Amino acid sequence: MLLEDILEEYDYYCISKRFTRKTLINKRQELKQFKRFMTEKRGIVELESITTHDIKAYMRYKQKSGLKPQSIVSMLKMIRAFFLGVKKRNVSKKI
Repeated sequence: MLLEDILEEYDYYCISKRFTRKTLINKRQELKQFKRFMTEKRGIVELESITTHDIKAYMRYKQKSGLKPQSIVSMLKMIRAFFLGVKKRNVSKKI
């Protein structure tokens, strides 16, 4: 499935879980940056095409941009929650 479509579904899922406004903003911002990196830097548009190497490349990209270690941990937790949420809801059978 297209990464953009899955991210939109995940956004609705987070809203249904009644996350706070601040949490929703943070998740949207981080996942938007993640999507931009995957599409522009890695040429990935399908969720199933993302590998651990791509996620590690994103982490290195964030480190090089000056993000502090604790912020990187928080970022990775958001991305992990996204993938676990997709898997839990069986949105994509290939994850």
